[in-house]
Amino acid sequence: MVDTAAPVLRCGFGGAHSATTARLEVSVPRRQELIDVWAELADAEARFRLGWGADGPWVDQDDTDPMVIADEGAEFVGRDPQTGVAVVSAGFGRADDGYMEVSGLVHPAFRRFGFGREALQVVCAFAHRHFGVTELRARCETDNEASRRWLASAGFLPVEGVFMHTLPDGRSMATIRWRHLDPTARRRCRRPFMPVE
Repeated sequence: MVDTAAPVLRCGFGGAHSATTARLEVSVPRRQELIDVWAELADAEARFRLGWGADGPWVDQDDTDPMVIADEGAEFVGRDPQTGVAVVSAGFGRADDGYMEVSGLVHPAFRRFGFGREALQVVCAFAHRHFGVTELRARCETDNEASRRWLASAGFLPVEGVFMHTLPDGRSMATIRWRHLDPTARRRCRRPFMPVE
């Protein structure tokens, strides 16, 4: 049984944010590190479900190195503390409707062992307890049983109905929307999220 205690959040010098879970060291990466991690984690099935295509995600190659912007969300990478291997990437960002939406990706060799849930708990903790986000949202394809279990395991509740969503590759898919609420959420950190050095 995996320990599901609340993750220990750290807010370090210069706004570096990280957390420790039962089996992961989770931190905000630099832009190139995240691009490299996504390339490691995204097998053909993940790229298809995310609508990334064979080349992986399109990432804005601007001069902003951190993968986070204050009030716009944050991306985290979870690594095995003994080996340093990237196990999971999870984050939240502002969707077109203005809500913060979560997403995540687990290395194929580590799927179905609860690592995605641990990382999502970190994302929710930072969003609610540190960033002051009252409502997080998510979506997954109606037939994506793994994503449904992942979201439910972290306390997300489905919204009634089926909603169409267009992926980056142009495909339209039927989705279920999910919500994670914390009415006591409040901003505790005034610094922008920055990557750990």
